[in-house]
Amino acid sequence: RDHLPMSFIMNIRSVAKYESKILVRSWFFRIFTLLAVVFLGFFNFAMMLMEDNFGLWFAKSVSSNIPYLNLLLLNTGQAVVAVFLSSEFLKRDKKLDTSEVFYVRPLSNAEYVVGKIWGNLRVFLFLNLLAFNFMASGVTVDLPAYLVYFFLISIPTLIFIIGLSIFLMLLLKNQALTFILLLGYIGLTLFYIQDKFYYLFDYMVYNL
Repeated sequence: RDHLPMSFIMNIRSVAKYESKILVRSWFFRIFTLLAVVFLGFFNFAMMLMEDNFGLWFAKSVSSNIPYLNLLLLNTGQAVVAVFLSSEFLKRDKKLDTSEVFYVRPLSNAEYVVGKIWGNLRVFLFLNLLAFNFMASGVTVDLPAYLVYFFLISIPTLIFIIGLSIFLMLLLKNQALTFILLLGYIGLTLFYIQDKFYYLFDYMVYNL
């Protein structure tokens, strides 16, 4: 009984370790990471050179706007990528039957699923650290804002969208249908629902 919590954590870490390795080796994730870093670097460089007469003075007038815009832009892209990758691992395990590698050890369903989610989540959280860009001339850096937005924007979005993807994948048992439904949901929240229904569907906090 005393070793149960440690065993639970070790099993989760074992599953997460290999899931993270598979995700990092994915070319889809590598390409997205490269594009995200290049885009955010270009965005921050443009902000550094931006003059007030472009009408974007509000982005530099408050020191916490830079980390907010960085994470908001990254959040949109990674939400779409997380939908695909989090539903992909269930399909991959079923197709390749790689779950037998883990089932030789006494794993519970909770340990297996939590390990898979944490393996995906921690790779995306590392990617979020790349959004910590301080390039901006004439702007006071607000360090606490980076931490606050990280916990208020990135982490809740990733946990929600990964969990919803896994739930729909297990329910529908079809990756293509899951991907289409979630892409439609993301599009609806961004362009139509927005701040309606008291921000209930605004999980990427675009309007909240």
